[in-house]
Amino acid sequence: MGKATPGNGPQILHRLSIPVGVLVATVVAIAWYVTWASMDLTMSVMMVPTDAADVMTLAAFFALIVVMMVAMMLPAAVPMIVAYRGLTRLEAGRPTKPSDDLGTALFIVPYFLVWGAFGVLALVSLMALGVIGPLEGALAFLPAAVLVAAGAYQFTRAKEVCLTNCQSPMSFVMGHWRSGRLGAFRMGLRHSVYCIGCCWLFMLVLFIAGSMSLLWMGALSVAIFAEKVSPRSALASRAISVALLVVGAILAIQAFVSG
Repeated sequence: MGKATPGNGPQILHRLSIPVGVLVATVVAIAWYVTWASMDLTMSVMMVPTDAADVMTLAAFFALIVVMMVAMMLPAAVPMIVAYRGLTRLEAGRPTKPSDDLGTALFIVPYFLVWGAFGVLALVSLMALGVIGPLEGALAFLPAAVLVAAGAYQFTRAKEVCLTNCQSPMSFVMGHWRSGRLGAFRMGLRHSVYCIGCCWLFMLVLFIAGSMSLLWMGALSVAIFAEKVSPRSALASRAISVALLVVGAILAIQAFVSG
């Protein structure tokens, strides 16, 4: 790939064509609308005991969570998607071929399937533990604890490694490039794992502290996008950490006063 290897997220966004930008914006808008329109259905499915849910209910729940993940995560994934699509045009380091749209789709699909599976697994586990919905007693401090944990995680080495691979397409491609369409699928799987390592606590914040509200979804979507495409990702990550810690402290005080 040589000189044609892509740079970081902000640089890649400059290569985003108008048609691709319009397509992404349209998909994200539809995903947000479907998430909003189906929120009552999502919450009703969550009220069904996991041992009583049938296959169709679980399939519908998975589909709804995948749509939610598309709404939240697609904007932040755009730099990597654009970079991969551009790399499929290269031969001997030069853009001599048409972009491989099917290969790009195979790169994207596992990304959201893995995120959907993670979301369902996390929600089902939290439901089984009884920590979804109104919390009383000692559990009233759980939303604050999750926010503080998410804020502290921003300073860890694991977060730094995962964010580097998510924020910089070059870092990911140099270490994990696989040719061919099977390779595209494998790269999508690997990239999704880094992304989960980067953002998994954000999802727990949404599920536990935010009760899956659209307002919390929007705020976390902005945070995820900012730290992945900001030219100063470390600064953005630290700012997000401070915000999480402050909100966590406020919720802890509220829980103490009301308790």
